[in-house]
Amino acid sequence: MRSIIPDDREDRCYLCGRYIHGGHVHHMLHGVRRRPADRYGLTVHLCQRCHMDLHDHGVMDAELQELAQNVFEDRYGHAEFMQVFGKNFRKGETR
Repeated sequence: MRSIIPDDREDRCYLCGRYIHGGHVHHMLHGVRRRPADRYGLTVHLCQRCHMDLHDHGVMDAELQELAQNVFEDRYGHAEFMQVFGKNFRKGETR
């Protein structure tokens, strides 16, 4: 499935805006949540530098997880997000 994240483009890094050729697809939710996140299009395209910074240093990881939840919930609602993913990624919220 294509990304449902607004402004994500295959030819630009989602984080820094650098033009990329193909780029790296970043899966916004990890571990057991990766497959369902991919099914719903919760991915963004990143340049190699931003992708490495994200994986090596956690730069922007929590922000992208929260964005994934917000975009999903705009389409399907909070109850559906919790049923599919079982975790709330919004800062300061537990449910």
